[in-house]
Amino acid sequence: MDFQKLDELMELMPSYGIPATDLIITLQGKTVYRKSVGFSDEAKMHPVTDKDIYWIFSISKITTCVAAMQLVEKGVISLDDPVSKYLPTFARLTVKNGKGGFSPAQNAMTIRHLFTMTGGLNYALSSAPITRAMQDPDATTLSIVNAMAEIPLEFEPGTNYLYSLCHDVLAAVVEVASGERFADYVQKHILDPLGLKNTGYHVPEELKPRLSAMYQFVNRVQKAVEIPCTSIYIFNDNYDSGGAGLYSCVDDQIRLLTVLACGGKTEDGYVLLRPDTIASMGENLLPECALPQFAPGRLHGYGWGLCGRAHVDPVVSRALSSVGEFGWDGAAGAFGLVDPKKQVALYYGTHVKGCLYAYHLIHPTVRDLAFEAIGNEE
Repeated sequence: MDFQKLDELMELMPSYGIPATDLIITLQGKTVYRKSVGFSDEAKMHPVTDKDIYWIFSISKITTCVAAMQLVEKGVISLDDPVSKYLPTFARLTVKNGKGGFSPAQNAMTIRHLFTMTGGLNYALSSAPITRAMQDPDATTLSIVNAMAEIPLEFEPGTNYLYSLCHDVLAAVVEVASGERFADYVQKHILDPLGLKNTGYHVPEELKPRLSAMYQFVNRVQKAVEIPCTSIYIFNDNYDSGGAGLYSCVDDQIRLLTVLACGGKTEDGYVLLRPDTIASMGENLLPECALPQFAPGRLHGYGWGLCGRAHVDPVVSRALSSVGEFGWDGAAGAFGLVDPKKQVALYYGTHVKGCLYAYHLIHPTVRDLAFEAIGNEE
């Protein structure tokens, strides 16, 4: 395997305005590539290491989907269950009518709609119901998610795609269905069994010194400016955001993705998910009418399934990964990939918000250079 082109790209990251990056690739469970570039602090005193911790934002959705699919496997929840079975407030939803008003929803929102971002929700964190719920200092995941049911939907559930708070609601469903706080469920059924010791929803004091500096990218000048290392999705100590709440390190995330890429079982026999379940996570579940809302600009040839993007058409995507490759990215530029057919996992860690060409150029280039280097290795 020749990773020279990938090495060259990674070395260029600082010149592109990306101060720190860490990339790891596994094949058949073994690490075949690791490259860290840059510094974890603006003063450039501390080179990037495997100890650095990042807010991973929307890559949290992968963990949430795994947690929910564990319950689907066990028959605790069904994809076609109405959300109101677990969260009764979602039985009384309304939908915007295009005339400045709203009407009662005709379709029930289902668990499938939450996975696929077709529930009609939005990402209006500053909406009146959420703001009101957060005024309670003891507000929980359930109380804040229940407030989301008061927000009029953008469309009837199941009829379109909109990136939204659906996975936060999915986390609340896991909480109710399992009888455990969402963070506790994830700890017990995902983090502990996989040995992910540097991942969670609320950074403990002892780990805060290891947080990598966070930056805001100024696209017109290709420069990153340091900003406070915080997350707007951490509403309080009682809220576990399924959509964007995790902090983690690159080694922890590649461990999770590698287990998914290699059949769902750890070396010591813990079954995270079954192979058939993992395969289903790489299938597009969006209706044809919703695909244009998902793909514009950067994800042609992909749909959306039970764990983020799902590769469906390599002729259109020009991607070198397999059909069925899935994963997602995060608001600070991180990128995760699972290819169960080739047993490849990839995780690109960084901490730069608002870098538009990370999603349009860096991520697909890293993906394709990785698969080009791996080739047809057995």
